[in-house]
Order: sequence, then structure tokens, then C-alpha cells
Amino acid sequence: MKKLILIAGLLFGLNATAQEFTLIEINAKWNTKNHLTFTSVDGVQVKKAFLEDQPPHFAATIKSVPTLILYVDGRLTYSWQAGIDLKCPATPQQVAEIMSQFKR
Repeated sequence: MKKLILIAGLLFGLNATAQEFTLIEINAKWNTKNHLTFTSVDGVQVKKAFLEDQPPHFAATIKSVPTLILYVDGRLTYSWQAGIDLKCPATPQQVAEIMSQFKR
């Protein structure tokens, strides 16, 4: 019985410290030719959304498109924004490196 409780406690503890990562690409419909070329990083899918479909208070925070946003446990943690060339500079390696900093 003690072993069963110990195993259950360990599994719960591991699950409680797990981090949830979310990657979202925000782009404009007129700029779809410059979308990100990768679709996942370390098993985390890149979700896509159009700037025109976002609420005004959120759309006002996006200064250039495309923008890649990393959420860790539901909190905006890091973002990559396009420059004057309208291409997002993020690479899968850079995103994985930032994600590794937040893994426990």
C-alpha cells in the first residue's frame, strides 16, 4: 500500500511541474506569403491566427506581422516579430532554445 501511494505521489508531482507551451503565429491575410515555414517545435504545434480576426485590444498590441508568440502556462513569455521585410526571423532552433530555458 505504501508503494502504491508513493508511486501515485510521484506521478502527481511530475504532472504538477510539467510546463504547457503554446506557439501562436499572428499574421495578416494580405501577408500570407510570408508565413512561418515550420509547423511545430519540439512537438508543440504552431497555431495560426489572422490579425483581422482578433479583438481590437489584442490587435493593437501587434506592431508587425507575422509575429510568433510563445505562451508558457498561459502567460505570454516571448515573441518574435517581423522586421521591415515582413518575414518573421524565428527559426525552430531559436524557439527550441527559448523553450528549453523555461523547462524545469
